[in-house]
Amino acid sequence: MTYRKQSEITKSPERTGRDYLDSSRWEVYNHYKTELTKTKEPNKPGHFITDFLAKSFWPWLIHYVKSRFGRKYPYPSYPPGETGIYNVVPKQSVSIAITSDWATDTPDSFAIARKMREHDPDYTIHVGDTYYVGAPSEIRSNFTVDGAPWVRGNAGSFAVLGNHEMYARGTAFFTSLLPTLGVRDANGIYLGQYAGYFCLQNENWRILGLDTGYHSSGTPIVEFIPGFGPDCRLDQSQLDWLTNVVRLDDPSDKRGLMILTHHQPITAFAKETEYPRPHQQLTSILGSEKSVIWLWGHEHKLAFYEKLQLDKGLTIHGRCIGNGGTPVDTSDYGKNFKLGPQKKGFPYLIAADRRTQKTLENTPLGFNAYAVVDLNGADLSIGYCDNISPIVTELWRVDPQTGTISGTIKGQPANNLTFYNQKTWDDIVS
Repeated sequence: MTYRKQSEITKSPERTGRDYLDSSRWEVYNHYKTELTKTKEPNKPGHFITDFLAKSFWPWLIHYVKSRFGRKYPYPSYPPGETGIYNVVPKQSVSIAITSDWATDTPDSFAIARKMREHDPDYTIHVGDTYYVGAPSEIRSNFTVDGAPWVRGNAGSFAVLGNHEMYARGTAFFTSLLPTLGVRDANGIYLGQYAGYFCLQNENWRILGLDTGYHSSGTPIVEFIPGFGPDCRLDQSQLDWLTNVVRLDDPSDKRGLMILTHHQPITAFAKETEYPRPHQQLTSILGSEKSVIWLWGHEHKLAFYEKLQLDKGLTIHGRCIGNGGTPVDTSDYGKNFKLGPQKKGFPYLIAADRRTQKTLENTPLGFNAYAVVDLNGADLSIGYCDNISPIVTELWRVDPQTGTISGTIKGQPANNLTFYNQKTWDDIVS
């Protein structure tokens, strides 16, 4: 599949925020929503269920059974001659635009795409979740059809799996999306991303896009029994790549490290799950002395955590950026921001974006957002932006002798986020 960069976004959104107000992570429900939107007709409100039963019940049932009980797409690794490690373009400053939970095909996701495009990024990264189930039609509509909204960087574009792509066994993600990504050659063609993980690097920093999505779908019937649910672990072939190709365990490599995954190692919020297994696996490779910046999605919010060492393992500076295109329910009666004091991440929560931007069907909705990483020598900055303006920018520097990273707040951050535990912006880089 040959894919060239599109000059502009010409496609129109095919869904609205209303389609996602009643979101759920039940696979059967997401397959239902995928088929339901196929029957939705403009200027014909109130007939969706009737149309669904008449036109789409059997396709929905067949697709759900195939996806839920069929075999996953065979897990791909990098073929001979391909390492999955990419040296970033040789520029003084390299920009990387990152968003998660973006592929909703709504006016809100289009707005974020246009804001990302304004940065004219060298690279772009989607950190997972194509809604509702990562079906071929949804991959096309968000990423690959002529004029689709996804922004490919001037030098390359990458993606990692979320759980929603695995609701369709990951097939369209691996066969329809990844071949249109990767680095861009001198002829303007994207050469393909061969596996669901990658490494972007320069002489000072490494950015690892890791796949927690492939093992995010549990065994039917027993997956909701405590202890039997999915652990979102890194596949063994991915661990082998980290050790044998990336050589992440090399003690002489003092580069700073940023990790991107769809699923969170910690959370402070009651309805969310903590997935410690990838953290444990990375600790077994990196050891417990390393500090990393870790960005994740999955939770439909923007949230910042202070530095923490989880279970005597890898030390992380954690940020949730899972609000790229999904509606963010900011209401007090909703469950999105209900705190969970029993969560390991709860004491470390600094701030979350609970600002209300608009109201839809009496539900207050917040802002969608993205992040822009700039690599400049030993410095790495992360600017978190909503669909209107910047929120906060962190500036990180790595010591090339020790590998220690240290951070500061750059400029004047927004002060209208919700802060917790009597913390301030300075705590996110302490």
